[in-house]
Amino acid sequence: MTVPNWLRIVLLLLTFASFLPQLRLLWTRRDSSGISLWHVLFNLAVATELFTLSFFFVVNSRIEGSSVFVHDPPDTGDHINLAHFALVWLLWLVIFTACLVYPSNPDVGQRALVSAIYVAFLLISVVPVFVDAAINDPYTSGHKWGLALAQTHAITVRPPGSGPGALSLLGLAVQAVVFALLAPAWLGRLVFPWEELGDVPLSLRVLIWFQVVGYVPFDYALFAVSQAVLLWLAVRHGRRRSPPDTPAGETDLLLGAEDGKMIGRVVV
Repeated sequence: MTVPNWLRIVLLLLTFASFLPQLRLLWTRRDSSGISLWHVLFNLAVATELFTLSFFFVVNSRIEGSSVFVHDPPDTGDHINLAHFALVWLLWLVIFTACLVYPSNPDVGQRALVSAIYVAFLLISVVPVFVDAAINDPYTSGHKWGLALAQTHAITVRPPGSGPGALSLLGLAVQAVVFALLAPAWLGRLVFPWEELGDVPLSLRVLIWFQVVGYVPFDYALFAVSQAVLLWLAVRHGRRRSPPDTPAGETDLLLGAEDGKMIGRVVV
C-alpha cells in the first residue's frame, strides 16, 4: 500500500518535532553531560548512510528497466523521502556537533577520536555520491548501523538519583513513539520490484527485499525500541537513591527552577 504524500509530510514534521526536546535541552543547559558520544556517533552514521543511499537513488537514478528504492523516474514521494532522510541526518549532525562543542564528561581525546571516525565515514559515504552526482559515474553503497549500548553505559555510570543530565527524557519518549509510527510507514514508501523476481523462492525474495530496502523500516523500528529501552533505563536509574555516605551536593542537579538554565554542574 502506497503512503500518500500528505502523510509523508506529516511524518516529516513529526520527525522534526521528536528531536526538538533534545535540541532545546542542549541549548538551554549549554553542556552535554549524560549523553554518550558513541551513541550519537552510531545514530549519525545510520542517518548518514540512509541519506547517502536515498541521495544516490533519487539524484543519480540510472537503473534502467527497474525501480528499486525509488520510482523510475523518481516522483514527488521519493523526493519527500529524500527530504526526510536529509532532515534526520542534519538533526543528528547538530546533536553530534553540540556534544563536541559543549562541555561534558568525555576527555578531549575521545572527542577527537569520534570526530576523526565520522570524518572518515563521510569520506566513504556522502562525499562519493556527491562526486558521483557531478561526474555521472555509477556507485553503490552498503548499509551500516550501530546499537545504543554506549548510551546505556552513559546512563548507568551516572550517580543514582542525579538525573539524566543533558539527555532529554521527553525526547526519548517522543522519538520512541514517532519512529514506531515511521517504521511500518516505510513499507509503503520505498519501491521494490517484486514482479521482477519471477519464480525466486519466497525466502530468497524476503532476503533480497531486506538487503535492498527492508533494512530501512527495520532500523527505524530498532531505533524506536532502543529509545524506549533507554527511557525506561534512565527513569529507573534516576529514581534510585544515592548511598547514605554520599556527600551532599555531589549528585544534585543544579538547575534553575524558573527557566531551566544551568546554574551549576553535576559532579560525576
